[in-house]
Amino acid sequence: MSRIAKAWVSEKAGSELILEDVQLEALGPNGVEIQVSYCGVCGSDIHLLKSDGGYSDFTAYAVGKKQVCGHEVLGIVTNVGRANNNELKIGDYVGVGWQCSSCHNCEWCERGDEQLCPSVKCTCCEGNIGGFANYLRVNDSSFVFKIPKSLYLPATAPLLCGGQTVWTPLVTQTKKGDKIGILGLGGLGTMALMFAAKLGRKKLYAISGSPAKKRTALEMGANEFLNHNDADAMTHAQSSMDFILVTLSTQQKIDFSKFFQLLRPRGTICFVGMVPPITADVFTMGFTMHNITTSNTGGRKDMIEMLQFCATHSIGAPHVSLRPMDQVNQVIHELEDLKEATRFVLTTTS
Repeated sequence: MSRIAKAWVSEKAGSELILEDVQLEALGPNGVEIQVSYCGVCGSDIHLLKSDGGYSDFTAYAVGKKQVCGHEVLGIVTNVGRANNNELKIGDYVGVGWQCSSCHNCEWCERGDEQLCPSVKCTCCEGNIGGFANYLRVNDSSFVFKIPKSLYLPATAPLLCGGQTVWTPLVTQTKKGDKIGILGLGGLGTMALMFAAKLGRKKLYAISGSPAKKRTALEMGANEFLNHNDADAMTHAQSSMDFILVTLSTQQKIDFSKFFQLLRPRGTICFVGMVPPITADVFTMGFTMHNITTSNTGGRKDMIEMLQFCATHSIGAPHVSLRPMDQVNQVIHELEDLKEATRFVLTTTS
């Protein structure tokens, strides 16, 4: 059965989004059709729409199509393919994140790292029609996740990309007894604080150059707040952390050398925010045995475990601003100028 969706499309990089009828792809044997209720607006959506920040090759514009963003999607299953490997039913409440397909046969898929699959497909890249619409189709039901009933849906949408992005390195690169630093207290950083606090790590530092964020950081579970513009505080905190998660997203060049000094021997600094190329003092690192790593959303198992963890601990994205879908252009402009940790979520419901 064909489906015409009403989607907010961008005809060219940087243009305003307009509402148009779009033909969704045919529903395959393992496909799922979803009536969209909520869709988070992520920084990656902005980069795709502007075709900047290293995203230009992944846009719909690059393949001669109009861009339809949205990859933090929640909604109700309205149709399923005949195979339906994920045993989804019409009426189920489900979510879709950054990835929407993989080969399932390569080394990385078999390890549960589908995000590294050479054939991975992303929900709103390369011409795929994303969740800024009233309907979404995904032709690999393995990437359509049932949402635990106890979760508050508007605060769950941002977990499907932003939440998974910080969850995965916290559970795969840290362990109980570690002392953790979260650098940057925007949308990603605040979710990382909430996860790290509930994961039971030994000590949790919130690191920011904005003292006004101290109170919120401590309320979210941080044991200490570190103002990285305070030289004395930075000196006092040297060699205190096993792991620093960098959630900053900026196109301005940053000198990260002062943050390496916060690490204990064998400590790790992990980048999940998008920043320009960095430099590292490899000579000094030879003595401290520090590590530089990155992380990219996560695999299917990471998403399932994160959603269950959030249900168990009543976790959702903090500071959600819920807006009607038809305010998408206004939301995009606000997000570009945003200085706080707000996560915007669009809704098609009244």
